[in-house]
Amino acid sequence: MLGYIVYGDGPKRPELGERQLPGGSFVTMRMGQPAHPNSPFARRRALLGARQLRDLGVRTAVFPVDFPYSALFIRQGIVPVDTLPLRRALAAPLTRRRLEAMGLPPTQAVVAISGDRASRETAEAAKLLALSYRYVLLSVRSGGEEFARELRREYGISLLLSPTVDQLDRADALLLFAPRGDLKGENRILYTLYPGGEAGGGRLPIRLPQALSDQLEPNCDREQLAAAIYGQGGLTLEQLIAEIPC
Repeated sequence: MLGYIVYGDGPKRPELGERQLPGGSFVTMRMGQPAHPNSPFARRRALLGARQLRDLGVRTAVFPVDFPYSALFIRQGIVPVDTLPLRRALAAPLTRRRLEAMGLPPTQAVVAISGDRASRETAEAAKLLALSYRYVLLSVRSGGEEFARELRREYGISLLLSPTVDQLDRADALLLFAPRGDLKGENRILYTLYPGGEAGGGRLPIRLPQALSDQLEPNCDREQLAAAIYGQGGLTLEQLIAEIPC
């Protein structure tokens, strides 16, 4: 069960309700913004709201931007919607779209994927790109050779394994599924797809369709909401990619 926290104009005491948006349904908790958010009284009210959501079975919620009680809610077992799985799912098709917009043909563009291991998400990205581009570099510490064999056996395509730092730096597109302190990070397309990576220069943006965005409060975290609705099957990758400018 997904929560949706509304913070701003509203009741003094937290109020629970339901909200149906195109493609997703949520248990809502509406909280008015107090004059002194850090006062013991305001924090007790926030704690009450967190416990009410938890008692209804909510463990994940769309948090408002700059919500002052995020840590309090997390301690009560309610965490913000994780946008990383959606960013990882978007990375390969968005890379392909951007390479096409840049006029780089599949026989010339060089795409690199780097991660700790050939996890499902890393392998899916490499597979999608290898089916479209001749030169795909894969740098992982484990599982790379087995995955490359499967790809070659099933589709007849090959990956370049264990590329050098220079090869990764010169790739037209670089998808990082884990931090790499030895790379320049100056690729024409760069996505940092690991926890904390969204704070850097390789952040992959997420945008909601405008018609849906117009229905939301100004401080609603639209990226969290997009990830929540995508997880419920209410938005497709194609719909989300169409909203991201090249």
